[in-house]
Amino acid sequence: MLLRTALALTAMLMPGAALASSDVMTRASIFVERIAPQAGGARRIRLEPARQVSPGERLIYVVEYRNTGNRPVQGFTVTNPLPRTVRLDETVDGSELVSIDGGRTWGALPELRVPLGNGGWRPANPEDVTHLRWRVGDTLMQGESRRVTFRAIVR
Repeated sequence: MLLRTALALTAMLMPGAALASSDVMTRASIFVERIAPQAGGARRIRLEPARQVSPGERLIYVVEYRNTGNRPVQGFTVTNPLPRTVRLDETVDGSELVSIDGGRTWGALPELRVPLGNGGWRPANPEDVTHLRWRVGDTLMQGESRRVTFRAIVR
């Protein structure tokens, strides 16, 4: 089933970034990884803006944050909800915290557990992730921008 840009990708692009400072602005971009066969059996990977995607395709999210204020900013978080239409694949450096309950609680993925209906628990996995969060503790100077990236797979 092909997802159309109008609704599905709008939901994916909404960074929903919760920042501790109004001086920090965010912008999210999403790319789809396209694999094109080449002569001799080689494959070429291209990144294209995610205008329409299909189940199983790999997406790359780039969340850029920038200090638009007049002074350095320190100690804020960048939070990105993950739409139900995708599941987390991987992050670049593993420095993020994740939530599996809609952003109520946070932790490293290996530390989280999902309750089962019978009173038991199972380890959380990437399919359970609803939000990602990065804590930015170092100083972001006036005009400076940085980015975090992660991969997801269309469900």
